[in-house]
Amino acid sequence: MPETTWGGPRTAARPAGPAALRLSRPTARAFPGRRPARLAGTELRFMTDFLASFGEEPDHERHARGGGNSFTDMARELLDGLEHPLPPLDRLVLAYHLPDLSVVEVAGCYLAERCPGGPEVFSVAGQGVGAPFTALRILAGLRRTGGLAEGAVLVLDQSTLPYADPDTRPGDDCAVLVHTAGPDAEAAGPAGEGTAGEGTAPGDAELDFVTERSVDPNTALGELARQVPGVRIVAGRMLADRLDPALRASCDLVEGAADRLCTSAWAALAEHWTPDRYTVIADYDPHSGRLFQAGLRPGAAA
Repeated sequence: MPETTWGGPRTAARPAGPAALRLSRPTARAFPGRRPARLAGTELRFMTDFLASFGEEPDHERHARGGGNSFTDMARELLDGLEHPLPPLDRLVLAYHLPDLSVVEVAGCYLAERCPGGPEVFSVAGQGVGAPFTALRILAGLRRTGGLAEGAVLVLDQSTLPYADPDTRPGDDCAVLVHTAGPDAEAAGPAGEGTAGEGTAPGDAELDFVTERSVDPNTALGELARQVPGVRIVAGRMLADRLDPALRASCDLVEGAADRLCTSAWAALAEHWTPDRYTVIADYDPHSGRLFQAGLRPGAAA
């Protein structure tokens, strides 16, 4: 198959080796708002100095309307509520658009101590809705080079900030945990075939590809729907806001929540997890004009 506009695999049947990254069903949790503490002390000084470089001052009223959930708060409550404990992790990547409301707490340090295996924790930011896709690409690269047995991505949306952000809408704060399912399963079938090798756990899926491309999203997703019959597309709200009505009507489309940003597509994936079907998670960054996509090929039927 020649290179495609939608950016998926270039071969119709690409066998997956032991280095393939398999994913378990993500876990999503929304956090109702609680009045955030007033900006003061170190955090006020930090924000004052930061915003001064842009000729602005902290907006205390806007800050007070935020959700009030820090990265550490959300991580703690999500982990406490997991149905099954995480395995020992090698790496954990935080993926977000807005930074943590707390500049004093360090969520990465908390997670390194809290998560089994004492994982190395780092962040991907500055890419808007593309951050979770880049984080997955990093984990996939580490797996291919033998540097990852188990890993996870923690996607975070928090809404407490003392300045205007054009991409943020009022809504619940949210966290989504996307974690690997172990490196020991054999290959799943090619894109669009609902087969799995021995050792693939029921309910798991395999990461087939992750792409980031400067393309028209409607053209790319239309081509995807034509080339992979039966594909389910899970679209984050930045992408869903820009889809043509005709494409919406012709695709098996799941839209993420309209009041979330980085977690929109991934929380929708957690809710509509279908590991027996080929699924593409997608979102669009209008500032860079880039479409982000991740393909999941079917695992064993749940």
